[in-house]
Amino acid sequence: MISEATIDRTLDRLENDGAEYEAQIRDFAESQPELMEYLTNEDVEAFTDDERDLLLFAALVIFQAVDDERSGLSEVSGEAISQAEERNYEIFAASKAPTLRDWLTPFFEASDEEELLAFVEDLTLSEDEENAISAEAREPFFVTLKTVIDVLT
Repeated sequence: MISEATIDRTLDRLENDGAEYEAQIRDFAESQPELMEYLTNEDVEAFTDDERDLLLFAALVIFQAVDDERSGLSEVSGEAISQAEERNYEIFAASKAPTLRDWLTPFFEASDEEELLAFVEDLTLSEDEENAISAEAREPFFVTLKTVIDVLT
């Protein structure tokens, strides 16, 4: 399991090293080209530009946190991404919970990566105006980042 301390260290490093952000995105894209394609695919029309930026930032945090604790990550295939995404949408579809927060419970119950999921949940449900995800984008935002967690861990 990726620790909260690793996630916090990764966030601090990215937030304090803004000049290197583009280089880190390039490194991510080079080491995980199919995952980057998945994250930047123009078919994802549910997201605003700000939501796409936040999605990419969150995916970079996840990638770097996992890489810090499990160096030498293998390149993720498009097939693995597709299968993980399909499983995640099936979990969402099976949930009959009254609120989105309650809908997320099955994901936590079926995962060893509670800290990474909590990070994604916080972003997805944030009330902060600067980082708020629109109601219609919350489900695909969460599922996309849960898929990133699944294929990297």
